[in-house]
Amino acid sequence: RNALLGALSHDVRTPLTALIGLAESLRTLPPPLAGEQAQAVQAIVAQARALNALVSNLLDMARLESGVAGGAVALRRDWQSVEEVVGATLRAAAPALGSREVQARIPPELPLVEFDAVLIERVLVNLLENAARYGAPPIVVSARALPQALEIAVRDHGPGLPAQWRGREQGLFDKFTRGEAESATPGVGLGLAICKAIVQAHGGEIVAGDAEPDALGGGAVFTLTLPRREAPAVPESA
Repeated sequence: RNALLGALSHDVRTPLTALIGLAESLRTLPPPLAGEQAQAVQAIVAQARALNALVSNLLDMARLESGVAGGAVALRRDWQSVEEVVGATLRAAAPALGSREVQARIPPELPLVEFDAVLIERVLVNLLENAARYGAPPIVVSARALPQALEIAVRDHGPGLPAQWRGREQGLFDKFTRGEAESATPGVGLGLAICKAIVQAHGGEIVAGDAEPDALGGGAVFTLTLPRREAPAVPESA
């Protein structure tokens, strides 16, 4: 089943990518589009991107479940700069974030941490997209080093978690679960399940909760914790 789902998702994503590229090119080719035409092209791009995200989630979930069934998710671990990974994440999530204010609060003295940068970036992109869909700006990405772990949090300043999930927040990470069941926002409820699978493959955990109120208000916060060990010493140059 997972192999079939993965194959179908891959075959659907290829023409979707072409559709997005063609629609984007319409906005730049002369002559300039009239107001209603430009709005129609923008709507095509937005809907195609949303569908592409859904297909990507289906493909990723199939791959992750296949890895779990086989005994392990294949990780390409390497020593990473958290600041650089967060920067790459913000660039990747830029289309979904739009003009929303995002603050990155990453201490410059954070040590290098060993993890799969591509997969952790995917986790953070999913969390940022969720914050953009259901929360309110500013969105804050923060990180801190614990004695034996790295903690990264993504919070917004929206209404916080839906009331029906308070006290059973871990259920948000189940497959095909959505925070707002009747939400008009497109999605099938796989983003957080993918986040959980990736973080657990690293031996870490991810939790959701209501953020501690600050000067701008409350909101929701998603926190992932990854185990860490001391980075190897860099040999001194001769």
